[in-house]
Amino acid sequence: MSAPTNLLPLPLKATDPLPSLADDILQHVTHSSDTTHPDAVRHDARTWQDLRQRIFGSSGLALVNQATVPLLQEYYGQLTFVLTKLPVETSVTFPWYPLFTAPTSLPSAGATGAFPALSPPLALDNLEYERAAVLYNLAALHAILGTERRRSDEQGIKAAIASYQNAAGVLAHLVTLVPRLTASLHGGPAPADLSAPNLSALRDWCLAQAQEVAWQKAVMDRLKNGTVAKVAMRVAELYAAARDAAELARAGSDNAQPFAFPEDIMRYLAVKHAHFTAVAHYRRSLDDLGANRYGDELGRLQLADVKLKEVALLGKRGVPDAVMHDLKSLQKTVAENLARATKDNDLIYLATPTPPSSLPVIAPAALARPTLAPELADPLAHLRNPLFAALVPREVAEVLDLWEDRKRGWLDDKVAGPAKDLDATASSLLKELNLPASLQVSQQPLGVPAAVLDAATRVQAEGGVERLETMMKDVRRVADVNMRMLQEATASLDREAASDDAHRQGHGSLRWTRPTSSAAAAPLRERAQQLGAVLSSAAESDAVVRAKFGEWERALRVLEGGQAALAREIPSSGASPAGEVPEAQRAARRALSALLDQLADVRSARARVVEAARTSVAQGDIRDKVLREAERRAAGSEGGQVEGAGPAAYEELLEREGEALMRVWDEEMRRSDARQEDLLGEIKAQHSALRSASAAPSSAQQARERATAHYASAGDKFLEMLQNLQEGLRFYADLSKLLGELRDACKSFDYARTAEAQDLARALSAPPPQPSPAPSPAPAPALSPEHSTPRRRAPAARAPPAPAPAPAPDAPTPRRSTRRTAHAAAEPAPEPAPEPEPERAPRTTRQQQQQPRAVVDVADSDDEVAQTLVARPAKTPLRKKKVVAAPVEEEQEQEQEVEEPAVRAWDPTQGIRFG
Repeated sequence: MSAPTNLLPLPLKATDPLPSLADDILQHVTHSSDTTHPDAVRHDARTWQDLRQRIFGSSGLALVNQATVPLLQEYYGQLTFVLTKLPVETSVTFPWYPLFTAPTSLPSAGATGAFPALSPPLALDNLEYERAAVLYNLAALHAILGTERRRSDEQGIKAAIASYQNAAGVLAHLVTLVPRLTASLHGGPAPADLSAPNLSALRDWCLAQAQEVAWQKAVMDRLKNGTVAKVAMRVAELYAAARDAAELARAGSDNAQPFAFPEDIMRYLAVKHAHFTAVAHYRRSLDDLGANRYGDELGRLQLADVKLKEVALLGKRGVPDAVMHDLKSLQKTVAENLARATKDNDLIYLATPTPPSSLPVIAPAALARPTLAPELADPLAHLRNPLFAALVPREVAEVLDLWEDRKRGWLDDKVAGPAKDLDATASSLLKELNLPASLQVSQQPLGVPAAVLDAATRVQAEGGVERLETMMKDVRRVADVNMRMLQEATASLDREAASDDAHRQGHGSLRWTRPTSSAAAAPLRERAQQLGAVLSSAAESDAVVRAKFGEWERALRVLEGGQAALAREIPSSGASPAGEVPEAQRAARRALSALLDQLADVRSARARVVEAARTSVAQGDIRDKVLREAERRAAGSEGGQVEGAGPAAYEELLEREGEALMRVWDEEMRRSDARQEDLLGEIKAQHSALRSASAAPSSAQQARERATAHYASAGDKFLEMLQNLQEGLRFYADLSKLLGELRDACKSFDYARTAEAQDLARALSAPPPQPSPAPSPAPAPALSPEHSTPRRRAPAARAPPAPAPAPAPDAPTPRRSTRRTAHAAAEPAPEPAPEPEPERAPRTTRQQQQQPRAVVDVADSDDEVAQTLVARPAKTPLRKKKVVAAPVEEEQEQEQEVEEPAVRAWDPTQGIRFG
């Protein structure tokens, strides 16, 4: 068991083992990747599972030792790389327990307060969630290692500072990743314990403890009181910032859910803030005394005394004993110095105490800064064996999907669409001129015209009316399936909204402060409305097809009956034999028939162009070019990954390749359009000439023309309806994928919000926490560099008695009020006496007190202080001198050495105990 400490580690974030992780990943690859066989990544999936198991084991907690740090860094790098290959949402769910809710979340064995009960894990099928939790555990591990460092020498102090700075750097980096996590949750808020306010509070907490250890080194190095005051003021600032951020985390906001930050930790941060505010003013008061600023000295001591009395009212539940011991020692020191200064001022100096508002500000000196390891700042550059390298990068896959969508759009816009419009224009003109029915009737007055027989043949070859009916049933069935998926999605949102409203009414809106369902689910509901509108439009199109089928069903059944059925429906015209037709009329008929044949050839050639373009576009592959572009962009970006760019960064490449692909087909369609326009003009002119050369048609001829045109049009309508139904089936198949994604996202949203609501309701409904039994006496009390006192090592057979503490260096024994004796406590002494006796200082005269003395300026900048701490070794006293107690620096070096056990374990009844 390690000795008590006056610092707290961060709690680890627990998870559950995932014994089927590899199999689940392989199943996901099987269903999502069309380019990679699962066997190609089977070894990578096993490696992923083994790496996670090595880090978190069967307990779900990272093993606390230095060897775990590179493992967590490697896992973070692998997840960063995997996110370039796989989508954020997978079929694998990652469970993580909220902070401060597991038995192992007790931050210190010395803390005696109560913490929330065990909460269920929050499981999300989200790789960003897994990466954020892993990154947090790395920060917590750094903080725990920093707390375990032995701060009795310079090497241990530097190691502790580095650990806390690394923890703060990791948390600062994690804060920048919260927007990515939020975006991956479809705009919903991040889990409460991974929200930006909560992570900011933990970051400032770690940074404050790093600054506190740096302050300890400043004291050990015997820096000037003014410099130590600046360092202490920065410690107080950071603890205050951590507490303010924790308050924001507890309140929540539109972008962050409220997090039940433990009251005991809030009290710890408040005590630390008050402690170091008082330390800063106390140290500066010594500097003021040396500079004959007696009013400032009294004002600062009074301010420090008020701060310490205020924080004492908060109580000590949950605050480590070592911290409370430091606070009480400082209270005694400040009280004694305040009494001395007041007496001196009343008898000698007669200065007016400076009010707090008029005291010169103590400029904080920042010695601790967040530090981020290169393996985290640029994870892909330091990743040696990336997993799933065989998979196409996710960004590339998105670009290729976009390319396929663009190709379909270009094909429709530049080839298939214009071809359809040109065919419609030709058909409209022929229908207006009643061609070729009128021409065939005049040429073939008896029997079934050839155009009608061709239409009947096409209908029979394509399956006839039965095929249309079957396809309409299929379209209706898949439309119903799509509608049910949309209803399931909206039902999940409605269910969550009803639950949230019930909780809000039960607890009150002032306590139930998380975002409302309408705000949190707004993106999902907007998407549901969009897809619902698409479904409604598709239903209208389906109704149009069914109405068209009802209009043409009888004619289609006649066409199915073949030549015999058509002969009964199409009357003969009774026209004159061909030999009686004038030559001019026959010539006009031949010319018009030739033009119609040419138009048919143009339309057939255009249909072949459309099919050739469809084949060419389908074969248009830019995979290699996209991969090269992705490699080029990754090589020139920090970390090998361009954040926030996505497929939009490939827009220029897509446009360039699309133009090259469609150029030839665009030209073909222009030529076809020009040729058809010329033919239609000639057909109109020749038809007018034929009408002029022909006699007025008889009623029988008109009836035959109408029947011929009707059944020829029925054949065209059959093909049109067949195409519409085929497009409808493809449309609903594509829409079902989007609706399936929406349904799954809504279910995940419902699950996550429900779990969070249960946690929040449990926290709001829980009775006030009862203080847990105090821990057994520690083998040695924590040492404070400002005012701790050495104690004898207690015998192993019994608990150590509570000896009367010797006067601390910053808490001198009351003596005759002189300025020299006020500084006596700061004089160095190499060897503290086991049981020091008070030594009276010689009485000095006022003339001696007022002799001029040199005042050395304190450091004027943070860099100067930092350089002093790094370069300056501990001072060696010039002469030996008995003092009341060991100075701060000597006391710090006497921190009791406790032999570290060989096996580290935690006791669930005592919280975390490392060492």
